[in-house]
Amino acid sequence: MRNRLASNSRSRSLLKQLNGHRSLDVYEAAKEIWQRDDPLTLPFVIKTLKNGKRVMNRTAAAFALELMRGKNAIPALECSIDDKNEHPKVRGQAAESLAHSHREKSHLILIRNLDDPSKEVRFWCAYALGEMRDHDALVPLRKLAKEDRRIVRGFWSVSREAKAAIRNIQKEIRNGKGRSRRGCIFCPKSWKKGAQGR
Repeated sequence: MRNRLASNSRSRSLLKQLNGHRSLDVYEAAKEIWQRDDPLTLPFVIKTLKNGKRVMNRTAAAFALELMRGKNAIPALECSIDDKNEHPKVRGQAAESLAHSHREKSHLILIRNLDDPSKEVRFWCAYALGEMRDHDALVPLRKLAKEDRRIVRGFWSVSREAKAAIRNIQKEIRNGKGRSRRGCIFCPKSWKKGAQGR
């Protein structure tokens, strides 16, 4: 794989840029990486998510994985969310990235992290569960909506985000489309089989 990637100078350049020092360059590289969705770059993006030198690099890698196909992307994002030693920005971005590309186990991880000590993690887990329309998340989301007034810089309170997630879920329920994680339209059938046995 390394030899094949070595022949693609643009991919090598993007991966180097993803691990760079300048925020603008790092995020431009992340955006192009997920647009290209080159399967040869996926292991290297995951490596940056796990071992990148800077919070910015790891966060950008989580962003890049949002739309990259490949079975290893989703577990890598899940591990980042669950890693209490990881920076909240990385964990929050990992949660956001799971909103439209995940498996059944992802729902459980997001629900579990709704009570994380980090307001950023709680905020983005609430966002992702609202996008998933997971009605199994309604009880913990209502608790956040009632009690969590912490503001996430650049956004709004966790409470407000939890209320938005609740509205999304309730709208689906009213339309007869509300679903638990086992009925999630974003969870591929192949993921569901593997997740149920865990």
